[in-house]
Amino acid sequence: PGEFRHALERLAPRDYFDHGYYGRWLAGLELLLTEYGVLEPGELDRRLGLPAGTGPAARAGRPAEVDPKLLPDGTPPEQDGEPDGEPDGTFAGRHLARPPRFRAGDAVVTVPRRTSGHTRLPAYATGKRGVVVRHHRAEVLPDSTAHDLGERPQHVYSVGFEASELWGAPAEPGVTVHVDLYENYLDAAPAA
Repeated sequence: PGEFRHALERLAPRDYFDHGYYGRWLAGLELLLTEYGVLEPGELDRRLGLPAGTGPAARAGRPAEVDPKLLPDGTPPEQDGEPDGEPDGTFAGRHLARPPRFRAGDAVVTVPRRTSGHTRLPAYATGKRGVVVRHHRAEVLPDSTAHDLGERPQHVYSVGFEASELWGAPAEPGVTVHVDLYENYLDAAPAA
């Protein structure tokens, strides 16, 4: 699931913004099909009668280099030999033997971003304090799959942040923003 999103993130700005939603998807697919060798570089250009090297795959950025020994956010992989988890009937959902670390009502803080690679931790929520609203389920970690490092499923939580925590004084008072976050993005918050 993270691999396709990472392909979209690497598109040149004009390919991302100028061709709309479906154009973005086509460009992302062209990029991945070229990187996996299903298409030759420039093959779609030639088939469409365009000069070679003018398609989105030719303009896209390269995948970020990520240390395969670490999750993209710097967290070491599980050391207990736990399997990746059993599919739960959905594309990305997994059943994990280990219980969730957090429960509704737990105060948490998001970890600093430690990678230039794909992550689902929004920059605006990095290093911020929030409260777990609910546990969703475990899912495949897109940070890992985007870089072909395996599934490494994580529990996913909805975390509520006060708008002022995210954006400071200009934020509208009394507004809570909910962000779905993977477990390895979170630490228990120190006592206030």
